[in-house]
Amino acid sequence: MQLIYRGVKYETSDQHIPLVESGKGLYRGAQWVGHKAAEPIPQPNHVLCWRGVTYQTNGTPVTTTASTTTATPSVVPQRKRDSLAEVHRHAILKTLERRLQVARSQGNEDLINLLEEEWQQFA
Repeated sequence: MQLIYRGVKYETSDQHIPLVESGKGLYRGAQWVGHKAAEPIPQPNHVLCWRGVTYQTNGTPVTTTASTTTATPSVVPQRKRDSLAEVHRHAILKTLERRLQVARSQGNEDLINLLEEEWQQFA
């Protein structure tokens, strides 16, 4: 059978799965019959890696022959943290300066006063 999804045509596989009745019931006054596959359907097994951890989709543990992880420091050195904080502060001040220029070009005195107060907090 040919199907279309978002303009892309594709053919379905004509695999017919034998079903067995799994239960009957009454829902809002209507009879229903549940069905399930007669035999378990084998699922594909993929070996995947997420954030350096290898795993399989079938749930069995992955055996590794050698350790591939290396010891990395979990804490950023103080010098780098200070550098990052300074870069962040500079970006905030640059954005604040741009907002102040726009407020002045529009003549919005209330906004100019608020932005100048914010500028004083960073100074």
